Amino acid sequence: MPSAHEIRRDRELLAALASGSPQALAELYERHVGPLFRHAFVLTRNHSDAEDLVHVVFLKLAGTGAGLLGVREPAAYVHRILHTTWIDGLRRSAAGERATCRKDDGTEKWVHSQHRSVEERIDAGRALDGLPPAQREAVLLHAVEGFSFREIGRLTGVSLFTAAGRYRVGIARLREALNRESGDQP
Repeated sequence: MPSAHEIRRDRELLAALASGSPQALAELYERHVGPLFRHAFVLTRNHSDAEDLVHVVFLKLAGTGAGLLGVREPAAYVHRILHTTWIDGLRRSAAGERATCRKDDGTEKWVHSQHRSVEERIDAGRALDGLPPAQREAVLLHAVEGFSFREIGRLTGVSLFTAAGRYRVGIARLREALNRESGDQP
């Protein structure tokens, strides 16, 4: 979760961006690109599609103008833009346009840990691949990015309870899958 200082700085940057400052956009990009990329990768399961999705978020942000002045939670706001942009892409793909959600062999790349072996990270990546997209997203946003279930609900357009349920079921499925792969009994 962002600190009060980080939120205040993000709000200052959004105000500067609303006034047309390219430096503000650059700093916002540096501050949020990592978490947004992880979120995008969980949704798209493809490195280049995740990068494209993140860049679209910043293009939309740059074109918002005065609407940025009322943003109270900047981190949640940019994640919400990412989520709705991804949903819009899925809707377009259903209509025959290029799909933004594809599988990629490098799915374990978002799982970063200095304390785990390569094999354990690959197992975790495979287990994540087995989750439905909504559960993968809830696990990432809560466990990795630190969003509350209320915030996850707001940025994905579901209730607090649905967000919490997706997380709970996703974690249970991850545990089950990892126990199966390691040969442990639950």
